[in-house]
Amino acid sequence: MRFLVDENLPYSLIQLLQESNHDILDVASSPLRGSPDDQLWKLAGREQRILVTRDLDFPLPQIHPYPLGLVLIRVPDTFTGVQITELFSKVLKTTRLKNFEGNITVVAPGQIRVRKLE
Repeated sequence: MRFLVDENLPYSLIQLLQESNHDILDVASSPLRGSPDDQLWKLAGREQRILVTRDLDFPLPQIHPYPLGLVLIRVPDTFTGVQITELFSKVLKTTRLKNFEGNITVVAPGQIRVRKLE
């Protein structure tokens, strides 16, 4: 699976995805660092990547092309990078990755919500 991981997520999450042999575009360690959300949204769409972020300000379905999917991680600000990675690891173990495609998947402690990306 191809992911674009926003810079507001810990490097341990990048490592988790890399260890699972996914194709990762890590915004934090690329020239894209600091790019506007709409630019990342369009790039994820052009490259057919699933966008993973904690950012609530993404333009969502207002801008084409859409990413392959959007995973929005909603955790308290007190969550550490390790806690975020553990939460996402549980999601990867319990969710078919194909379910991310075409959907907005909201991941929060104790729950996962899914709705169409339209």
